[in-house]
Amino acid sequence: MLAKGEVITCKLIPKPEHYETSVFAVEDDGIVIKVGAEVAEHFRKGLHLVISTEMIDYYTEVSFVDGQYVHLRMLGTEHRDFFRVDDCLSIVIKKINSVSAHKKSKIISEFGKEMSDLRSYAVDIPDENVSPVLWKMLLDIDMKLGLILDKLSLEKEGLADAEEREVNISASGVRLAYPHKFDEGDLVEVKMLLPSSPPVGLIVYGKVVMVACMEQSDCELSINFINIEEDVRDEIIRYTLNRQREILRKQRDHLYKDVSVDNEKRKQ
Repeated sequence: MLAKGEVITCKLIPKPEHYETSVFAVEDDGIVIKVGAEVAEHFRKGLHLVISTEMIDYYTEVSFVDGQYVHLRMLGTEHRDFFRVDDCLSIVIKKINSVSAHKKSKIISEFGKEMSDLRSYAVDIPDENVSPVLWKMLLDIDMKLGLILDKLSLEKEGLADAEEREVNISASGVRLAYPHKFDEGDLVEVKMLLPSSPPVGLIVYGKVVMVACMEQSDCELSINFINIEEDVRDEIIRYTLNRQREILRKQRDHLYKDVSVDNEKRKQ
């Protein structure tokens, strides 16, 4: 666990900026950091933050901000690795050569996402003479156009109608059962659609590190991502964090429901 006074690097997901600071205080379920007044405005409740030390990454969520003091709730830790979550998403995998493996990974459905991010912040009207109603209409139109462009991009990459498969995914790789035969050491292109809101399409490249095939069945593949760009990695991290939080919330709600049912039975 982090200790008071420990020097850390913090990064807001999915923003690229890094901030050097130290742990101001340790609380029961998290920590408090102190940031400069000039960057405090970048922190707000609900944002995800990666706290990095020399050996460990801590995944956190901003609980609240009190001036320059940012209170963070711990979501989990990884020893220079990443959260792995089980999910079901559209994914297409094909074998490639070593030259293609050096291509940059990329986001292929950015338009709608950018507009969604824009709408999530308090966007100032650029000109006081512009009607707030007109400005909102323009934002709505831009967002709809972005979603249309996203759909066309996903169709072009073969993801719009791709079959959904159960996966175990993190920002370092993916494991799944797949109908096509691969060998250990194969280089592959992985196209996948993260079912966030709006959905985010990604193209990443990887290396098959494990293959387990059964007769007349899909092969279990483990793929490690290679040459992954920072913005693409951040998208996967943000998605897995949200997915992890969703799973924990459902487990908590299910537990509360079971407790309530037991209490009702006792009353009867």
